[in-house]
Amino acid sequence: MDRANEQVSSRRIYRETIPPMEAVTQDLSGWQILESTVEGLKLREGQFNYCRAQDSHLKKLDLDHCRCEQGHYLQCQFENLKADSSFFTAGRFSLCRLRETVSGLSTFGLSVFGNCEFLESRMSEVSFIATCWRDCRFQEENYNFVRFPSSVFVRTQFVNCYLRKVIFRKAFFIHCRFESCQIPETVFHNARFIDTEFMDTNLHEAANWEGVEGLDV
Repeated sequence: MDRANEQVSSRRIYRETIPPMEAVTQDLSGWQILESTVEGLKLREGQFNYCRAQDSHLKKLDLDHCRCEQGHYLQCQFENLKADSSFFTAGRFSLCRLRETVSGLSTFGLSVFGNCEFLESRMSEVSFIATCWRDCRFQEENYNFVRFPSSVFVRTQFVNCYLRKVIFRKAFFIHCRFESCQIPETVFHNARFIDTEFMDTNLHEAANWEGVEGLDV
């Protein structure tokens, strides 16, 4: 734990393996995590803003009532991320893989995701308002009242996902695919579609297709 605390104060981690650590009401903003592994971080009511991570493995991040805004993550693996009532606003995620994420009452609004994978997550009442997704994949995701209003999806796939009461109001889908998904009470109000496929997905499960363009429902 002492070694971990030293790394917290240095804020630059390069080719290191950092053991699990806990912090309460601390400001960990400005961290740089390069080619490293963080075995676990439990942060309560803290700050994790303007962080940069590249080619790193981030395990068991447990963030509760935290601000993690304007982070930049490149070629990172997130494993067992847990985020409750936290803000990831205006983040950039490129070539990242997020597996078994659990999140509630959090927001990733105004963020950009490129070539990212979300796998086996469980999210409830999470906001992705006005986000941009390019060449991404959602697989075996379980969402309840997750919101993507005014978001843009380009060449993005949803595979074997359970999307209950998900809000895609005014979203824009370009060359996307929904495959073997369940969409009970999901809202696509005023969404636009270009060359988007729904395969083995019952469109009639959705709650609202009013104002949709580019798709026969």
